Amino acid sequence: MQIYRLKINKNICIGCNDCVVSCPLNFQQLKDKGYLNPENAVLLVRNGVAYDIYDESRDINCDGCGVCLKNCPVSAIELQLIEVK
Repeated sequence: MQIYRLKINKNICIGCNDCVVSCPLNFQQLKDKGYLNPENAVLLVRNGVAYDIYDESRDINCDGCGVCLKNCPVSAIELQLIEVK
């Protein structure tokens, strides 16, 4: 199993929220819970800048699908493979 982490370039992120709403994992959490917060989201926008959320103890983190990268209008997101189990 591969474990991914997103890296957001905060210098070029415009906080448009496209990554947050396009993420399939975020979408599933919204469907299940009705909201996103740091405990269940993969990506969030706070104070006009996107940030990634990664927590080793969580079962659901980024699955590396790359949808957020494709939807970012300023290419502010990088996908990093951090572990292969």
